[in-house]
Amino acid sequence: MAVLHVPASLRALSGDRDRFEVGGATLRAVFRAVAEQCPELVSRIIEDDTLRPDIAVALDGNILDDGNLAQQLSPDADIYLVPPIGGGSRPFPRAALKRPRSRVIEGVGERLVGRARRGNPSRNP
Repeated sequence: MAVLHVPASLRALSGDRDRFEVGGATLRAVFRAVAEQCPELVSRIIEDDTLRPDIAVALDGNILDDGNLAQQLSPDADIYLVPPIGGGSRPFPRAALKRPRSRVIEGVGERLVGRARRGNPSRNP
């Protein structure tokens, strides 16, 4: 089964669950299965049948470049939600939303996934 990992910043919407183990051949199917248990969480992630621009998804260690919910999954896929990472007081430039997400948060997802796989997501490597 695929495992959807929920970051601490979204756990208030997941009933404080840090992961969901659900079946599904695509991201869409996984998110539909999770929506049956936690519709608030999925409504924060999905908008107009695509991923919201302020949420990134790492699939088996790779940040997805688009909001394609038809992405095929391996039966034991690891899916990590990567929440917005903010700082400063200026709003996020709209032009950046049109660039592939991997350029906006380059390298961040790989470090988060690596920490989570080592079983210690709260400490720096």
